[in-house]
Amino acid sequence: MKYITCKSCGASMVIDPSGKNAYCPYCGAEYVLDHRDTDYYRDFYDRMRGFLKLSADAQERRRRADELWKYAADEMTFECTDGRKINIRSMNTYKSKSAEAYTARENIIFRFDPYNADKSDRFRRAVSALDYPSADTRSLSDFFPLISGGFKLSDGSSLLAIKKRADEYPLRLFGALSGRHTAWLIGRMENICCVLEYNSLVHPDFGIDTLYIDPYEHQASLYGGWWNAVKNNTSVNGRIYKTRDNLTALRETAARVLGFECAADVKETPDIPKPFADFLRGAPEGNAYDDFALWDDVLIKSYGERKFINMDTDDEEIYGRGH
Repeated sequence: MKYITCKSCGASMVIDPSGKNAYCPYCGAEYVLDHRDTDYYRDFYDRMRGFLKLSADAQERRRRADELWKYAADEMTFECTDGRKINIRSMNTYKSKSAEAYTARENIIFRFDPYNADKSDRFRRAVSALDYPSADTRSLSDFFPLISGGFKLSDGSSLLAIKKRADEYPLRLFGALSGRHTAWLIGRMENICCVLEYNSLVHPDFGIDTLYIDPYEHQASLYGGWWNAVKNNTSVNGRIYKTRDNLTALRETAARVLGFECAADVKETPDIPKPFADFLRGAPEGNAYDDFALWDDVLIKSYGERKFINMDTDDEEIYGRGH
């Protein structure tokens, strides 16, 4: 995937889901894309959506996936302290102040520089301590990181690899989604927030760069940013983190996916019914379990009965003409 360099500090900029703007996660600089950049990202998102329309034909899905990886993936090589070379092809690179995350076909590789070496250990401890309800019938552990290896590099940095399914991609790569598809994503994020609540954890980096989705199975996984996870009521740099923050992040993430700057800006449209808009603009419930119950009610009021749909399916295909 093409990247844009910040003119102020030289870092890679983060592209907005609209494909029109970018910002630097390091210095905060903002940039309005010119038409060449905009055309590129629109084309990229169109390719992603075309890929995501497929569901039943596994062979066609794989062929389109191969094309996508050939078109968008970048190759890079890392050298280990023992001289071994690690070669990866990455669809997407996300850079935060603590680490770089590379999305490979069946892994996500996090690279920590020597100054952030402790973040790798924090990641390991956070995910290894996760617990799940005894009545878990959805195998919720499948949607949280499973560490597959770690490596020390010759430049003093380190790599930490976690597994992912081949059909999982960073949420950011899908660009802006419709209201109905954002709705199923919210349901999955509510599941994730319930697990965080069960573990009394706050995930400060919950968002479109740490969430991965599988459009075929309508699943979402929280894979990134675990080095910053803290216990409920923990004070960090003068701020007290509470599990309710996860629910606020859920709303902000949904708003961004819908194409709004923030949840407060969400407006009612034919695609976003009033109960849905009110839910995103409103304050979360006191805990994730009550918030999930609220969302179930909002979902019915917004779209009626539940139906499994493929990405980019329109209302006429779902319910028939006149409904």
